Amino acid sequence: MSAALLAALMSTVAAALNSSATLVSVDIVKRVRPETTDDQQVKIGRYTAIIVMLLAIAWSPMIERFRSIFDAINTILSVLAPPIAVIFLFGVFWKRGTKEASLITIITGFIVGVSVFLIDFPAFGDVKIITQTLGIPYMMQGWWLFVFLSSLFVVVSLLTPKPDFEKIKDYTMDRPLNFLLKGKVTGITDPRILSLILVIIMIILYSIFS
Repeated sequence: MSAALLAALMSTVAAALNSSATLVSVDIVKRVRPETTDDQQVKIGRYTAIIVMLLAIAWSPMIERFRSIFDAINTILSVLAPPIAVIFLFGVFWKRGTKEASLITIITGFIVGVSVFLIDFPAFGDVKIITQTLGIPYMMQGWWLFVFLSSLFVVVSLLTPKPDFEKIKDYTMDRPLNFLLKGKVTGITDPRILSLILVIIMIILYSIFS
């Protein structure tokens, strides 16, 4: 059992480091400097992995500030997930959304999310300013961030030029509820039925454990 847990841990750490190295060396450095060679990308990836590992080691003692690892993961995701959720949802369901709005939303969302997390994180002392003093739990913080970023996305989209609908017609829906109304229900294996069952289960679980 110990060997299995350690193997799973090593796999998770390796995947995180590899993803971080690839993100920096390929998606950032290579785009900024297209002339970067493969050897240089490998070196940059290695340096990135070392820096990320050192930051993770420095951050690890702070985990004790949370009630559990599960609580820590959900607290972090509650402030980092809203900008991604806004871009994906509006990008699929609203044709008027623009690339400028997506870029501004993702940047603003991460800045505001990290700021909220740092303000609420009890690095010194045990009091969480937003959660305890203001009475806003981290799940509600995620909701209000989503509302704020949704408003930002809509405003920026309306203030910027319309996208070329011919280019995005295969990536967005004609109507927001098109996925529910298009085609007949084929049975219990229909994605709409399965989604409904999942929603019902989530509501029951929320009612039981709330």
